[in-house]
Formats: sequence, structure tokens, C-alpha cells
Amino acid sequence: MLKSLASALVLLLALGSSAPAAAQIEAPAEPAAASPCDRLPPTDLRRICDRGRLRVARYGGQRPPFFFQGEDDDWLGFDVDLARDIARRLGVEVEEKLAASFDEVVDLVAEGSADLAVSKLSITLERSQRVRFSKPYMTVYQTLLINRLAAPKQEDPFEFLDQAAMRVGALEGSSYIGYARSEFPAAKVQPHTDFARMLLDVTENRLDAALVDSARANTWRRDNPERLIQVRAFVARDRKDQLAFAVSWQDTHLLAWLDLYLDSIRDDGAADRLYDKWFIEPVGR
Repeated sequence: MLKSLASALVLLLALGSSAPAAAQIEAPAEPAAASPCDRLPPTDLRRICDRGRLRVARYGGQRPPFFFQGEDDDWLGFDVDLARDIARRLGVEVEEKLAASFDEVVDLVAEGSADLAVSKLSITLERSQRVRFSKPYMTVYQTLLINRLAAPKQEDPFEFLDQAAMRVGALEGSSYIGYARSEFPAAKVQPHTDFARMLLDVTENRLDAALVDSARANTWRRDNPERLIQVRAFVARDRKDQLAFAVSWQDTHLLAWLDLYLDSIRDDGAADRLYDKWFIEPVGR
């Protein structure tokens, strides 16, 4: 009996000595380095941080000084700088999502293909049914660029132009085509896809007027002084057009951050400096 127990003990010791090293107790692994995104709650801002990119929707056409292509085909402008500054403060890169129209910009945000729209986008009731808007970052006004001969100076050209014989142009796919149809139900509202061509039609009396925003009207007047003998501007100060950022209806954390961002750049003067850069100081175009 003692001999059998001794043999079993020798066998157990032999098996123990041949056990693989993996069966031995291992030292605990080094903890993974913390990500800057770890400090964020699991909201829309965390999603953007984890991705490392802010997907920004913008109309693919040119709307100087809000966005336009420079000599090297780089995108420049007020909205471009705003989008890049937002991304910088969030600690991510910008990924541009260009759309064929302003309404398609809203579609990109509503369907989740973009996190944010920075695209000279007007706040409208119809768009607000699909996306959330931030506080306005700029207020412009509905403006008529009027052919001086076709529509002589009147007290209120909005009333004068609302006649069956009048021809009013507005850019297709923008809020202004809706404004024009609402303001001039009796007139012939003619959608245009090209701003320069629309204003040429006003100059050459193929249109009686074009409905645009005051910022675009001021830029056109500054760049085309020779045409002011044929075209005059009427700024409707009682018809505000507020421009804002748009986000998905569910991205409430991002929306709150954007509103705080706007307050911040207004308080520290960054908003004024950006406005002066693109709307006051001469820039190459």
C-alpha cells in the first residue's frame, strides 16, 4: 500500500513539472491609455469625438462671401471659417458634405449623413419640422434688386411687383423661391439656378426684379458698380431672414454646445473679427 502511494506521488510531481507556462499566474496587463473622448457622456458629441471628424453639410455652389472657391480651388468664406473653428474647438477634423441645393443640405442632416449644416441656411417653419436650428448667427433681410425702367421707384415695391405682368426671379432650391411665391402670388415667379445669370436678366429687362438676401445684394452691388445705373436695391427691414446652424432633431447635446459657442465668439469679439474679414475688408475673389 505504501509502495502504491509513493508511486502515485511521483507521478503527480512529474505531471506538475511538465505543465505549460500559460497555466501559471500572469502579471496584470497595463491599463489602456485614456482617450480624450472618454470624458464625454455617450451623446452626439461623444460620437463625433470618437469618429475624429465633424461632417459638415454645405451647398456645393458658390455664395461669396459665405463660401466660394479661391484661386487654388480651396473653399473660402465666412461659413467655411465658422465650420473649421467649430471643428477645431471640438478637437476634430472637418469632413465636407456638399449638396446640390439648400434643401438637400437639410436632407443630409435630417437623414444622418451630416452632423451639422453651416451653409447660409435660413430658418424656416418647413425646415424646422425636420431638423433643429441653433440660435441665429446672422440676420439678413429680404432684398429686391429691381430693374429701374421696368419697375420705377415706388413706396413699396413689394406691392408694386405683385401684379400678373411682373416677373420676379429667385434661386431654385433656396428659401427665397418660397418667399417669392408667398410675397408675389399674382406675379410670374421664375426660378433660377445661377445667381449671375439671374442678375443679368434683371439688368437686361428679362426680369423686373430678383428677390435675394441683403448680404448677397450688397456683395453684388459692390462687385458690379457699372450696373447700378440699371438696377436699384430695396432692403425690406421688416422681412428678416435669420441664418443658423442645423443639426439632427436628436442631437440636443451638440445643439446646446453650438448655442454656447455662438455666445462665446460674440463675447470675445471673434464673431466681429470674422464678419469684418469677409464683409468689410477687401478680399480677393
